[in-house]
Amino acid sequence: MRILLYSLLTLLIVFGLSACGGGGGFGPSTLLQGRVVLVSTGQPPNPAATVIVGSQRVQTSTQEGAFQLRVPPTSTQLIVRTPGLPDFTFNLPPLQAGQTVDLGDLYVGSQTISVQGRIIDALTQQPVGDATVILLGQRALSNAATGRFTLNGVAYDPQGVLDPEGEVQKDGYIPRRFLADAPVIDGVMDVGDLLILKQTDDNPPGQPGNVRGVAQVPGSDAVGVRIDIYSPPNAAFPNESVILSQANGAFQLWLLPAQYRLVFTKGTRTAERTVTVTSLTQEIDLGTVQLQ
Repeated sequence: MRILLYSLLTLLIVFGLSACGGGGGFGPSTLLQGRVVLVSTGQPPNPAATVIVGSQRVQTSTQEGAFQLRVPPTSTQLIVRTPGLPDFTFNLPPLQAGQTVDLGDLYVGSQTISVQGRIIDALTQQPVGDATVILLGQRALSNAATGRFTLNGVAYDPQGVLDPEGEVQKDGYIPRRFLADAPVIDGVMDVGDLLILKQTDDNPPGQPGNVRGVAQVPGSDAVGVRIDIYSPPNAAFPNESVILSQANGAFQLWLLPAQYRLVFTKGTRTAERTVTVTSLTQEIDLGTVQLQ
């Protein structure tokens, strides 16, 4: 009888250890980490949100919105459940066992929209497929043939304080950031064509820019001056926007070869400049741009 009890106990111990494995009861695992924040304020939700992947779940901290969750590497989606708000589903990047993956900030809110656009090679003007587009925690791949992408379930607040910034990533290309502030029509925001540049030896060293100047605002400093960048110059909506943070108004922009219209705005004062960039190594000094 003792031998039988000992054998059963041994089997239970072995079974328990094998079940725990490296991932909290499901074998090999990946550690996910990030923050959940409200799109309206940029602050973490309070009461806390719950982050769910399959049968695994954890609550965020109310101070920072941070979370860590160990999940199977086969996981493809993550759900954020916040009291008083709809559930948000986020697509995960490809995971590997033993990895720690930082998902950054995952935004939630009372409304959602779709964001669409197209990824274009800046020099060839051809569509770029399989580029990863990331915005407010949502991610999508551009279509292999057309370069078009659609991000669904993007948190949105028309009265929010944030200027949502996204990023385009593609192997062999320089990462490209973009501002998602185009009008929302029937629940869809179209950010237009996003140009990305291949990584080559001809890339200008020492970013930040090949177009520079100084913005001046009579009776005020230049903090908060917004530069909207339109390409082509007659485009209805800007491709990108930059907000100046220096009181002296100095700015540097990195613009790919193309024609541009730059619109400078602070309050009711504005100014415009038209720029033609012909090569990546060209340097253009716009001098003083005085807003009227």
